[in-house]
Amino acid sequence: MDAFVYLRVAPGKIEDVVIALRGRHGIRHAVAVVGPWDVMVAVEAADFGSIARTVLRHIQATEGVQHTYTAPVLPLSTLGIYAGGPGMPPMPMHRPGHACYVHISAAAEAGSVAGIVQALGAMDEVAGVAVVAGEHDVIAEIPLTWEESAPVILDKIHTIPGVSATTTLVAVPEFGEDSDGDADPFGTWS
Repeated sequence: MDAFVYLRVAPGKIEDVVIALRGRHGIRHAVAVVGPWDVMVAVEAADFGSIARTVLRHIQATEGVQHTYTAPVLPLSTLGIYAGGPGMPPMPMHRPGHACYVHISAAAEAGSVAGIVQALGAMDEVAGVAVVAGEHDVIAEIPLTWEESAPVILDKIHTIPGVSATTTLVAVPEFGEDSDGDADPFGTWS
């Protein structure tokens, strides 16, 4: 079972939290993001109880974490879609680097989530797709910079039948990396 956990972090502590979470039991990946949250974490475990324990024992106990929100992943098979099938990308957050995580709200129509997932699976720009419970219905990973992802979001994802709204978290992969510690991760934004 998988889940995505979103964190609000104390000012000045984002990089410390990302570094502290990487390599912890049950945590597949953690990355600083720009958007309504500060850090996005991919958690995997045998069942939801184990995910809850990881959130409570490892994530919420990390110094600097002020608030968390957990979105459990629903198996694609509940929609009659099988991961790894033709054209279906894997779960988001399996690799480091640039990415935009597009959180999609689906229209309240029968079949809209399945149609969105299948449309995303057919897009070359989409590297990962997950159906989640909570504020949004689907997460799509676009492994590009914001500048490269924005046209994909506006021209392709927004035009998928059944998409009612999107919110995007932009990864800042430089936070927590062992590269140039003095580099400004936002230097290209000015």
